[in-house]
Amino acid sequence: MRVLQRLGMLPYLLLGMALFIIGFMALEYVVNNFWPIDINRLDLVRATALDRVDAATLLGAANSELIFVFLTTIMLMMTGLALPFAYFLNKRFGRYADERFGASTATPFFVVLRQSFGVGVWTAFCVWLQMNRAFGIAAALLVAGVLILFELLLQIRTRAAAVGSP
Repeated sequence: MRVLQRLGMLPYLLLGMALFIIGFMALEYVVNNFWPIDINRLDLVRATALDRVDAATLLGAANSELIFVFLTTIMLMMTGLALPFAYFLNKRFGRYADERFGASTATPFFVVLRQSFGVGVWTAFCVWLQMNRAFGIAAALLVAGVLILFELLLQIRTRAAAVGSP
């Protein structure tokens, strides 16, 4: 753990870049090599061009496994993109109570990873809502608020456990 503290932002930046590049390459592969709609429902493609079909019908004919992979790659990309920013925000604003030393130290790696993973999940959820044509700023803010509240509760629980331990 002390090695990560000595290296500073470098491991977070390298891991973030690696996650982003892997996610981007997987997304590019999925988008360019797979057809998302069942081949027997090609009439929906023509109906979409003529504006005669809604998004729910189109998603009903889509390959759900392919959509899941698509959203997973977006989540992976955004987790990698948010990782250095989460580290920087935790370094600037947050301190983590360490029960072994009796003082506050830098935020642990998995906490920063969990926070950036939350950003990736939120982005993938917003993309899924947009695919259903149900995306709105209120829904996006509501989900972001729930994820932030969940993270705050986890932080409070961790600090309470550190205070209660001998």
